Amino acid sequence: MCKRVATIAVLTVSALVVVVALRLMAGPVNLDFLKPRLVALIDVPGNDIHPNFDHISFEWSGLSRPMRLAFTGLRFTNSKGQMLATAPLAALTFDPRGIFQGKFLPTSVVVERPVIEADIAREGGIFKRVFTSHEGGAQGEAISILVDQLLAEPNYDSLLGQLDSVLVEKARITVRDLKTDLSWTAPSARVHLKRDAVGVAIDANAQFTGYLDHPVDVSLSGIYTRDRSRVSVEARIDGIKPMAFADLSPDVALLRGVDITLSGRMRVEATGEGEIKSVAVDITGGNGRITLPGVLPATHTVKAVSASFAIDTIAHTAAIDHLAFDFGATRISVSGSGTRTADRRTFAGRADIRQIPVDRLGDYWPLEFAAGGREWALTNLSKGMIDVGAEFALSAPVDDLTAMKVDRLVGLIDYGGMMVRYMPNMPELQDVAGKARYENGNLRFENISGGAVNLKVAGGTIELADLDKPPPQFAIIKLPITGPAQDVIRFLARPKLGLSKDMLYDYRRLGGNVAVDLELRFPLINALTVAELDIKADAQLTNFSLKDVLGDVDLTDATVRVKYGGPELNVTGQGKLDGAMVDIGWREMFGQKPPFRRRYELKGTVPAGIVEKAGFPSVEPYATGPVGMTLQYQVATNGTSEVTGKFDLKSTKLSVVPVAFIKEAGAEGQAQMTIKLAAGGKLTTIDFDGRGGGLQTKGQVRFSGDNAVQLISLQQVKLGRTDITVDWRRNPGGVELSVKGASFELARLHDMMKARDDVAAREPKGAASVSRASTKATIQVQNVLVKRGSLGYLNGKLEMTGDRLASADLSIGAGKGSTFRVTPASGGRTLFFYVADFGQALREAGWLDGLVNGYLHIEGKFNDTWADPPLSGWLKMGPYRLQRVTARPDIGTLNSAIDGLNSAGNALQQFDSLTADLSKAGDKIQVRNGRTSGQSIGLTTQGTIDLGHDTALLNGVVVPAFALNNLLSNVPLLGPLLTGGKDGGLFAISYQLHGPFDDLKTDVNMMSAVTPGALRDLFNTPAGSGGAPTAAAPPSGAQEMQRAP
Repeated sequence: MCKRVATIAVLTVSALVVVVALRLMAGPVNLDFLKPRLVALIDVPGNDIHPNFDHISFEWSGLSRPMRLAFTGLRFTNSKGQMLATAPLAALTFDPRGIFQGKFLPTSVVVERPVIEADIAREGGIFKRVFTSHEGGAQGEAISILVDQLLAEPNYDSLLGQLDSVLVEKARITVRDLKTDLSWTAPSARVHLKRDAVGVAIDANAQFTGYLDHPVDVSLSGIYTRDRSRVSVEARIDGIKPMAFADLSPDVALLRGVDITLSGRMRVEATGEGEIKSVAVDITGGNGRITLPGVLPATHTVKAVSASFAIDTIAHTAAIDHLAFDFGATRISVSGSGTRTADRRTFAGRADIRQIPVDRLGDYWPLEFAAGGREWALTNLSKGMIDVGAEFALSAPVDDLTAMKVDRLVGLIDYGGMMVRYMPNMPELQDVAGKARYENGNLRFENISGGAVNLKVAGGTIELADLDKPPPQFAIIKLPITGPAQDVIRFLARPKLGLSKDMLYDYRRLGGNVAVDLELRFPLINALTVAELDIKADAQLTNFSLKDVLGDVDLTDATVRVKYGGPELNVTGQGKLDGAMVDIGWREMFGQKPPFRRRYELKGTVPAGIVEKAGFPSVEPYATGPVGMTLQYQVATNGTSEVTGKFDLKSTKLSVVPVAFIKEAGAEGQAQMTIKLAAGGKLTTIDFDGRGGGLQTKGQVRFSGDNAVQLISLQQVKLGRTDITVDWRRNPGGVELSVKGASFELARLHDMMKARDDVAAREPKGAASVSRASTKATIQVQNVLVKRGSLGYLNGKLEMTGDRLASADLSIGAGKGSTFRVTPASGGRTLFFYVADFGQALREAGWLDGLVNGYLHIEGKFNDTWADPPLSGWLKMGPYRLQRVTARPDIGTLNSAIDGLNSAGNALQQFDSLTADLSKAGDKIQVRNGRTSGQSIGLTTQGTIDLGHDTALLNGVVVPAFALNNLLSNVPLLGPLLTGGKDGGLFAISYQLHGPFDDLKTDVNMMSAVTPGALRDLFNTPAGSGGAPTAAAPPSGAQEMQRAP
């Protein structure tokens, strides 16, 4: 070895001497003659690589400069003679001092214009290995050989044993992607390799140009450890564009639209064999554009970009620390991490988009993402700003990124100043602010606040559902709305909501405040119809008022809850109805086959006067004071309706004067009522049932199509001693009346007829007027009661025309049976009245005691040519007698008349008959030519019976010893002069019967007994009584049926 070193030293010294001489004279010295020896020296013992070269020269540019041994056409071959590496020009650099010290070992190598090719192999889309190309020529291997020399331990056994740096100048470097055959070329790269204590330090820079001819400046520094176990490289890149990588894989084809110039730094940790262990990248850039056809509809100008991400191939993880885009007003940032298993990749992260103008939301919302929600949002959202955050998780097979699926996607949105058009033709929500969340296919806007048409919204939500499913998707809007009742009703009255007009009121009638939770559900389609709209609402009304809620009655100070949803509307609450506190309810049903369509309920105590203010006939003539009521008004699906009511009348005073009924306040009283109406609100029937103050009644009223009363059926009428049923029916010519029952008080009929006339006068077109025009009655009453007795049964028929009794055929039980007939005749009507036992009839009726037996027969005729027809007729009473009786309370007797007659004879005798002429005009019946006689007494009478005041004024003479005393009355001329006329006597006593029917008084004038008949009239006619009116006197205008006893 020493011999060999000495030999080399000698040769080297010799060469140096020659070089120095030549340098001093002419420049480089050609050393081709030393070529064989130098090749042998360069060849490392035991190495299969053998060097060779075309030429060799020695250069020394100055004493302070290193000496260079330059090789031209340097080649390396293996033992088989195969070319492994070449370099056009290479130089060994020596330290002059070492040379002079006898050390001929180069410390550096300079290689110029080598050609280096690096292939990139990828596995599943991630860079896996970088190595030199076997097909790209041998020049790259030359660099590899020099690197191997730098990695070897320093030695003195080979020419390169002390080599500490390699400099590559003007290298042509080509980087090729094996999968796509895309390549990038640096035509003049510089690489500096330097040995240090750790290994080989690498420093390089180059400018690459790819298939887009866009230059990319790359600088690189790193370390290759001496044990060849690790490569650590940091690269700085300037001018790279992501679109340059678009063709690397279909998975990143979208990069073709990312036209942004980037600069950055990449740190790579790899094994000595080029196996990449980790990659860390920091990028900045800007002043570009992003165009993603099919993903985003608009091109976005990018002002700035920054990114930081890392890949760990050992742990099979990737992490994006941040990826940020600045679009001016809008900023996007992304972060996340992913892992890879044997068969699948996963990535989870978060993306944030800040300050998106709502009017440009469509520019940032991907076209294929939730198409229905996107269309709805772009149509209905405007103004304001939106911040969007998305938490996502993705997965895909290792070898097929096109099969990527979204495992989790949660979107978080903040928005403000936005306008929401939630439905066409509805007022928009203004200045809307809140938050939104997207998850599992549902986009939910929360904590919405805003306003519309003077209404405020706070805490609202809008949920776009099923966005991950095929269209149509659905929207669910929940808006807590507060505002004045007038504005709320105007909002709800919008035709687009499709609410029934029956549910809505004129806003000018409303007052108070409303808080309503409104929920709308509808498909996300443009041509939305009412049928596709599902509305729910829950409202609280305070200080609510509604003018003219019923007629002229106002509802005030109400607190009401309104619920609307599904098939019904439900309203409950309390308020003041005309100042009286009541409970109110309202239900509206909207289903296909609901049990009813509408129902109103009212419960409380109200003044009776409210009925008239509500638009119904006043009840105050009959009821005054507070009335407790429970009312329900229900409308069926076919348009018919029903009103039911229960009334507590304890605090109410009831008064029906025509039937002498009074219930004072405080007495128990109850009533029930059911009103049925046809479609359109036309009355059909009213059923009622009431009791209180001695009155019990139950019945039904039926109506025609014009709300006119057609039938009144009283199944029960109990009042005092009256217990009957009544049917009143309208027919084309008037009404028909049927009265049946156990008992009936005649005085009530008198009062009812008078009341009917009063009502008819007030309401000329009412039911009372119709019945007053023509009434046909059928009567079946077991007992007709008068004030102090009974008339027995009453059966038969009668017909009234106006005030006239047109016809009658009645059977009366009083007096062993009685008959009353009125029969139409020419020019008037005939009257027939017969009582089998008149005395018994008077006694049973409680009208008069003291008359025993005697039939009563009356016939006459009404002259209907008069407006109030007068009656002319006669009266005849069969055998009867007078009887002294013990007076009954409040019942008149003939005791005083008997006392007066006894002064002239036997008043208790049997009277053969009684006859008289009768005429009736108005309320008064004139009795003329009345006479009766027995064996000892005869009697004449005339005068007036006043039916209007229930009084009588009769006068006449009593003829004692009638059979003898009356003989002279039959003598012509002399008889009437001496006796006073037929049945008069020479000696007779004048009398007068006067007073109320139940307390008749008798006065006897004994002075008249000694006066001749012609002079007796002076004593018989009381002062001021005047003469008896004739039958033809004008009537006074009263109705005869009101006076019937």
